[in-house]
Amino acid sequence: MNKGVAAVIQKLALRQARILVVIVLLVLAMSACGGGRSRESKPSELSSHTIVHDGLVRSYHLLVPSTYEEDRSTPLVLWLHGGGGNGRQMCVLRGGINEMAEEEGFIVVCPDGIEEHWNDGRDIDQWRAHAEDIDDVGFLLALIEHLSSEYNIDADRVFITGVSNGGKMSLRMACEAPHIFAAAAPVIASLPVNLVCIPSQPISILIMNGTEDPLVPWDGGEVHFLRTELGLALSTNEMVAFWVEANGCDSPPHVEQIPDLDPDDGTSITRDVYSDCDADTKVILYTVEGGGHTWPGGIQYAPEFLVGRISHDLHAGEVIWRFFEESVP
Repeated sequence: MNKGVAAVIQKLALRQARILVVIVLLVLAMSACGGGRSRESKPSELSSHTIVHDGLVRSYHLLVPSTYEEDRSTPLVLWLHGGGGNGRQMCVLRGGINEMAEEEGFIVVCPDGIEEHWNDGRDIDQWRAHAEDIDDVGFLLALIEHLSSEYNIDADRVFITGVSNGGKMSLRMACEAPHIFAAAAPVIASLPVNLVCIPSQPISILIMNGTEDPLVPWDGGEVHFLRTELGLALSTNEMVAFWVEANGCDSPPHVEQIPDLDPDDGTSITRDVYSDCDADTKVILYTVEGGGHTWPGGIQYAPEFLVGRISHDLHAGEVIWRFFEESVP
């Protein structure tokens, strides 16, 4: 085959793969919210807004519980979408932290990444957020400050969670601004190898990853979708070890098996808790054995051969909120 023709074919194949990555990850954010709410509580009211940061108009979506009162400080949860998704979709995600907002009385903000992606620290150039080194850290900090001027936010109970690209971004925020957040809970995500990450103080971390994740490998290495390479990441065990050291945890974890509520889903979950840490912080790992690049408690948003299996053994949003609650004395 002519080398020029082969090069064109290779280029087209790469372009198609990149488009497919965006489509599938968009479906992660969209389809996971399909099928209605899995809890019976009244939904908080959803509204959309913008602020300007670093010369860019940035958008976000807000859930404020009906019980909010101006004279009472209220917790705030930042809830970050995955690559190819958006904040509005995350604010109605099935099995997500959003489902807890009304009954537990906290505010949820679901911001939008630039062109549906976050600059999570990976050294890649597929998307604008990374190629232009968008200041997403600064944006999220400015968003917290803005919301604190609009609402009575409890500064001691500001939390962050996210899925996939949003999970990686929550890890970056935990690294670079641990003084702002009481706790962080990344899901199906790991720290980028090239991210210089030196937390200035301990911060409680909950990690929830699948052992058979085809996009973000449990054992680390190249994050990828099909043949498209999306940057190097630490293994889950390396990431846990990083946070255990950063938080000064001394003793081995307490390990327990989560009840297998759905024996037919091909998954089981183990919970490792490192509790003997500095400043009363914790590091918790939920190992989803057999789990893929999926949100526990959500739906099978794409075929298993693309994203792997989903676990129905817990409601991830509820687990994350309980962890956040316990992170503040």
